[in-house]
Amino acid sequence: MARPVDPDLRPRLLEKIIAYVRENGVAAFSLRPLAAAIGTSHRTILYHFGSREQLLCTVFDTMREAAAREVEARLPTHGDPRAIYRALWRHLASPDMRPTLRLFYEMYAIATRDPQRFGDYARRTAHFWLETISLRFRNAGAPPERARLLGGMTIALLRGATLELAATDEAERLTGVVDAFFDLLPPAGQAA
Repeated sequence: MARPVDPDLRPRLLEKIIAYVRENGVAAFSLRPLAAAIGTSHRTILYHFGSREQLLCTVFDTMREAAAREVEARLPTHGDPRAIYRALWRHLASPDMRPTLRLFYEMYAIATRDPQRFGDYARRTAHFWLETISLRFRNAGAPPERARLLGGMTIALLRGATLELAATDEAERLTGVVDAFFDLLPPAGQAA
């Protein structure tokens, strides 16, 4: 008699796999050490997630979606975009976010380098951020094209600042850079 399929096994495995990836990164990611670390077999992982690349795509997408929910919950949709994004920067610049930033850039680089194997993860991530940030400018009164331009400028600054922060840990210096950028943006209602 065959063992019954456990419908909760895949989500439990994914949770353990994500914890493993957060701890170990993905540069040297391999199924056998992963399986040993989370108490399963590499065959079980392959059965539930497919290839190594398919598993990483699932991990990347799951983490991106969780981050998207957190950002959407954390960021007000209305108000002065400068204040909203200063608050976002302070969250991203907090010391406890450093491992997440480093992992994000590791995943982003891997997906960008090999889009055939990792699908459009990098593009979906870029578009999520552009839409999320542009929305706040639209809600502050900027016409759609202007909101998209301001959103693109803001995401370019935040992406560059968080990458540099992940590399240098120079939060104070980069906070000055980010604040100076937002001082140059028009106030809410004048973003047109």
